Amino acid sequence: MPSTDRSLEVRASEPSALKRIINDTLKFTTKRKTTLAAVLILVALLFIAAFGPSISPYGANKLNLSDRLQGPNSTHLLGTDNFGRDILSRALSGTRVTLLLGLSISGFALLLGLPIGMLSGFYDGFGMVVMRVVDAMMAFPAIILALALMAIFGKPGILNVIIAVGTVWAPRMVRVVYSSTLSLRENTYVEAARALGMSSPRILIRHIAINLLSPVIVQSTFTFAFSIMDVAALNFLGVGIPPYIASWGGMMNEGRMYIIRASWIIVFPGVFLATAVLSFNLLGDALRDRLDPKLRRIM
Repeated sequence: MPSTDRSLEVRASEPSALKRIINDTLKFTTKRKTTLAAVLILVALLFIAAFGPSISPYGANKLNLSDRLQGPNSTHLLGTDNFGRDILSRALSGTRVTLLLGLSISGFALLLGLPIGMLSGFYDGFGMVVMRVVDAMMAFPAIILALALMAIFGKPGILNVIIAVGTVWAPRMVRVVYSSTLSLRENTYVEAARALGMSSPRILIRHIAINLLSPVIVQSTFTFAFSIMDVAALNFLGVGIPPYIASWGGMMNEGRMYIIRASWIIVFPGVFLATAVLSFNLLGDALRDRLDPKLRRIM
């Protein structure tokens, strides 16, 4: 009986799964100042995306020609554009559009790249063909390929942007998953599963896919960061989402004619974009260091 009581005391003293997750998350975010700053910025961006229209001082598309090209002041904190629209309100509205596009593009690249990369790494013949196609697609600069796809689609639109930029970044996901699958398929537990007669699809699902979680999460983070840059570039060139939808790249495109007279039209959306991209990159670096066992042993 005493041994049973001691075991119950030990179990009672162990932290619950929820507490462990909270403690690990706090340890992860506070270990580095850069990671903490990135997380705080991303939380702020998510808050803006969720409640942007409620906290915006003006409507994103509200015109007021009498206030056009005003610099930052007490009425318009970040100034106005050439149509008198409030820059702060449009930047806050563009946050929601940008994050939704980044999430959609990352999801598209993941859904396309994960199964293709797994099959390519597991089956040699199929992998040789796919990787040559991937190499050919990656030979083009991302923005050039995205522009070509948008030209093929024929008109700007949110769905076309998601497909175009997602197709550009899917080969990167394929390559990451392919290289990880090549390594995982040589592990002892995979050989044991084959010896026990387990089918290839079951091995892929039970032993390969679950172990791809770490590299896929890290790559998705980087895909998110660079995809919103590509979206902003397409909007800046006028071939992205329609101009009546507020976006950071579209705002910079509208302000390029007034870069000398009213530089704030470009500067402030650019600051929003640069901050978001930097935050996602810092978070991706931290996740890579945390999830990669080799790097964790070194650190």
